[in-house]
Amino acid sequence: MRHEEIKNKINTLKTNYSGKSFREVVEIIKREKMNDDMMLKELEELNLKRFNERVRFTLSVSWGNLLESTVTIAVLIMVFLINSDWMLYISALVLMTTLHPIAHYLTGTLSGIRFTHYYLNGPAKVEPTLRIDQISYLKASGKQRAFMHVSGVLGTVAAPLIAALIAVNKSANAAAFNLFILFLLLIIFELLTSTKIGDLMKAKREYGYR
Repeated sequence: MRHEEIKNKINTLKTNYSGKSFREVVEIIKREKMNDDMMLKELEELNLKRFNERVRFTLSVSWGNLLESTVTIAVLIMVFLINSDWMLYISALVLMTTLHPIAHYLTGTLSGIRFTHYYLNGPAKVEPTLRIDQISYLKASGKQRAFMHVSGVLGTVAAPLIAALIAVNKSANAAAFNLFILFLLLIIFELLTSTKIGDLMKAKREYGYR
């Protein structure tokens, strides 16, 4: 499809925004591997405007990363200071929340993908989530985008495994066993759900544009 046709679609989106139409334009750009800076900038502006209309509470990436890192370090310190199986379970749940966006940020940054905000998302609107900058995202290769998406899942499933290893170190064998079972169940859960509506689905989709 010619650049002019895409530009016309983008101009239409400016006055009559449709999520479906936006995704169709993005899909064409990925498939054709278009690298028109002005076009990508217009798409980012459209997407950011829509984001600002729908999302009220945001944090800058710097503050969000600081908060996620602080909570991660704090819970790891507490799990060593407090000799309780419950603290081990709590640490697994907390790390599942914090390691997911941190993994996205680190792998995205390595791939040249930038982020603009932290915000709350997910079914209950309580999951810390990074908003992706569309310009850098579409400039990255399909493999890089896929790597960024799958890293979040790896961060999530690593959480109970990390807690299980700490439990072994503390000789809390029963907790270690339960956390390892949680690790296995989480892998199954991600394979059943994330491949349909989550990061694994997005990773597979983006890998197809390699």
